Amino acid sequence: MRLSVKSIVGFLFILIFFAGYQGGKYFANNRFQEVGLALTFLLFFYGAVFTALTDRTIRWSWWFWSAPLIVGYVMLSSSAAFALNAGVPIMPSLFASREFLILFLAPTLYFIYRLGFAVEDMHRLFVTSLVIIILNYILSYHRVDLEAAYFSTGYMSYLVTYDEWRGYRLKPPTFALIILTCYASIRLFQDGSALRKLLWVVPLLLVGYVWSLIMARSQMATVAMAMLLYPIFLSRPNRANLLVLVVPVGLMLLLAAGSTLVDAFMNAEGADVRAKAYVIAWQTALEHPIIGFGQSSGYSKTYQDVFGPKFFPDDLGIVGTAFKYGFLGVFLYLFANFYVLSRLIKTNWYYRKRHGVHHPLIWSLLMMMTALTLNLILNPGLAYMQGLTTAAFAVGITACLYEDMGLVSRARRVVATTS
Repeated sequence: MRLSVKSIVGFLFILIFFAGYQGGKYFANNRFQEVGLALTFLLFFYGAVFTALTDRTIRWSWWFWSAPLIVGYVMLSSSAAFALNAGVPIMPSLFASREFLILFLAPTLYFIYRLGFAVEDMHRLFVTSLVIIILNYILSYHRVDLEAAYFSTGYMSYLVTYDEWRGYRLKPPTFALIILTCYASIRLFQDGSALRKLLWVVPLLLVGYVWSLIMARSQMATVAMAMLLYPIFLSRPNRANLLVLVVPVGLMLLLAAGSTLVDAFMNAEGADVRAKAYVIAWQTALEHPIIGFGQSSGYSKTYQDVFGPKFFPDDLGIVGTAFKYGFLGVFLYLFANFYVLSRLIKTNWYYRKRHGVHHPLIWSLLMMMTALTLNLILNPGLAYMQGLTTAAFAVGITACLYEDMGLVSRARRVVATTS
């Protein structure tokens, strides 16, 4: 039986999504991540070459060069900064920042769409990959000896956490879990057929089981808050105007509660360690305000080698981002966060106006981005592999949907007016 190009491309997309949402981190020391990055490059160049040869209406230069410029800046600046500040070679840090290469997924999706790959096919492949990732997590949870992994000195020790209340837990693919939870929920309520509703009970039971295993109360609360805020502020354009009134009030309440939050933070378990880490990170960011201290590497020097064994900037929220990438990096992060969020909001509005219902995938991505925005100060998730994959996929799929809904691209307008 001959395989079509479409079938091969679809299978490669599933592998890319699986790698991007860290489905392969439970085996082979997460080397499957490199496979996903390589396949992204393969499809990127395939799409770029064939659109350049066959499609004269595409804004090819923008879609081809935007990802290399953004990725190149982040990887080169953070690697060079750490090399200079820590006195080590640049290449290990460059390799350590390879997660940003998944941003090539955005133009890849658009190129493949312009070659004739339907948006709904991408939609189905993405959701299929999420289900596979959750099944893979459940199998890994019961396959791995969590206690032995926790006390080991190998790679798996970083994937297991422990506390007295919840015991040993395998770190989940959080982004895939949240997106699939939202997606299955809206399909359950939005689909009219009883048989199709029953179909979405299965993934909903799967994600429910995972939530019961990890018992991540703060994450569940954040997702619930995102769902509650949506009908109030984000469901229609006129309701978004309420944010102009609510955001200042929210900031005032946050400032008023600031002392209480600080006291709770300082009295929590391990607070002294976190407080020292925050001080180090903030002082270092002030000393290196433009591009930060840079990206470390286990093959040259780690942050723990330089700043002490309990210093982990990835756990320090937006302050940790300022430490690694400088205040310019923080600005770029905030811009990217709200850029992706605004694209999803607008696409959701356009789709609902045209079809009368939500696009379930766009709505689910919007819930994910809203939850990230609510927790932005404590967890800038877009700076890491799962968040980068979400951002890249959101930009790519919204660009495809814009054209699919007849919102004519600039390139087509130019061609139409000059022909």
